[in-house]
Amino acid sequence: MENIKSKLAVYSVFIGMVMSIFLAPAGVICIYKIIDKLFLSGVDIVGIFALLLFIGIFLLLLNFLKTIRYIIVKDDKLTYYSVLRPFGKTLYFKDYIGKIIVQERGSGGAYNVIYFIDENNRTVFKITGVHYNNFDEINKAIPLEVINFNPTVKEYYKLLFFGRITLKKSSINKGENKKLNKILLATQIIVVIGMLLMIIRYALGWA
Repeated sequence: MENIKSKLAVYSVFIGMVMSIFLAPAGVICIYKIIDKLFLSGVDIVGIFALLLFIGIFLLLLNFLKTIRYIIVKDDKLTYYSVLRPFGKTLYFKDYIGKIIVQERGSGGAYNVIYFIDENNRTVFKITGVHYNNFDEINKAIPLEVINFNPTVKEYYKLLFFGRITLKKSSINKGENKKLNKILLATQIIVVIGMLLMIIRYALGWA
């Protein structure tokens, strides 16, 4: 079987490089500033909210960086490399019972994500479509059975933030799909507003 190698999107390569260089020092500086505001300059509700919001954003960015991988699919295995695993790791398809394909949403719109399912019906590995120009080719090269799965709102967010769920029978319908889309849109708006408020508050406080 011919090797199938991932073709990373320029956007993902650029974002990955920027995050690799600036995420760690920016995180240390911001945490120091927030702790200073909370414990040295007095505790306030807005400061606590900002700290929790920052931690959430930091974990999301770290999780996003983890999904930018260079992938090679050959025969019965998949090998991937990333900033967090520079020496690579090999996964053997025989260790999984199938895969699910879930549509997730980001600032650029909807995209598909592949999750490998282990023998305990748990999601254990993901391939995020937005990072690859040849996502369909990678998907076709992975000889795992596609398991029909429609996530509930709770399952969707567990996958989005943690990447881990145990598959159960789902009875989601069109009405619930519309509800999920509305919740996702509302969440994006709240996160953006929260980030803007935090930036404005600390920009004024540090000035």
